[in-house]
Amino acid sequence: MSRRTDLLQELIQSNKFGPEKEQEQKFLIATAEIILSDLIEIAIKGLESRGPGTLVINLINDSTIYMSGADVEGDLLVAESHSDTDVKDFLRPLIDKIDQNDWATNVLITLISNAGTRTFAVEAGRSQESLRAFAAEFT
Repeated sequence: MSRRTDLLQELIQSNKFGPEKEQEQKFLIATAEIILSDLIEIAIKGLESRGPGTLVINLINDSTIYMSGADVEGDLLVAESHSDTDVKDFLRPLIDKIDQNDWATNVLITLISNAGTRTFAVEAGRSQESLRAFAAEFT
C-alpha cells in the first residue's frame, strides 16, 4: 500500500493551477477508483476464504488485513480481558456491521487513522455475481 499512498500524497499536494490542475484531479479520481477496485477485490477474496468480515486498512501503520467476524469476536474477548475500552468501543459496532451487512451486494472496508475509525459498506460493482454466490452460503 505504500506506493499507492505515496502517489496519492503527491497528487493531493500538487501546486498546479488551471487546466493542469483539472487534468491532475481527473488522474487522482481515476487512481482512487483503481485503488478502490483493488481493495474491493481483496475484500471479496477475504469473504471467499474466511467468511463475512471487513478489510481493515490501518493508515497509522500502513497495514491491511482481512478480519473475519470470528477474528473480530476473538479480538473483542482479548480487549475485554484487558479492559481496553477503546478497542471494545471499536469492535462492538464492527461486529454489528458485519452481522447486518448485505453480503449479496456489499463488502465492508474499515479505515483506521489518527482521526478515528470508520467502516464503509462498499458496493462490489462488477463482482456482484460472485458476491451473491458467496452470500448464499452465509445466509
